[in-house]
Amino acid sequence: MEDTLSKYLRIIGNVLLAFFIFLIAALGFLILSKLLFGLLDNISWFSFLYMSLILLLPSMFFITVFLIYFKRTIKHRSVVVRWLSYAIFSFIIISWMVFLFEDVRTYINYYYTDIGKYNSYNMLFLASNVATIFIVGIIQALSTEKEKDWLDKYND
Repeated sequence: MEDTLSKYLRIIGNVLLAFFIFLIAALGFLILSKLLFGLLDNISWFSFLYMSLILLLPSMFFITVFLIYFKRTIKHRSVVVRWLSYAIFSFIIISWMVFLFEDVRTYINYYYTDIGKYNSYNMLFLASNVATIFIVGIIQALSTEKEKDWLDKYND
């Protein structure tokens, strides 16, 4: 039988080691991010690359989400829900493309570094997109057939 004291000491040692590794990793991340953001002032193309990524991030994320929903809608059984979903998704994807174009044009013309100046970061627009994802998902879920219970599925 093992000594319980050695078990507890090993557990405490592992917990402390994990805690110190976490602290060192967090400190390393902060130092690297400080150095990385320090490069923004010194390298002009790095600042341009950073702002380009900041502008593209929400547009590419939401366009990808809505394209996945769009592909999933193709297999939906209800024709009314399918066409409603197509209309909503098409409108939102086109609006994201328009906002992305306007934001890139605004950045090229004025070089704003405040994200509040760009349409893609409008809180009402972002919240309405997230709400649309959930609402259309609920509509599609309610219009599908009820799935058989696993017990009924295997007993038939």
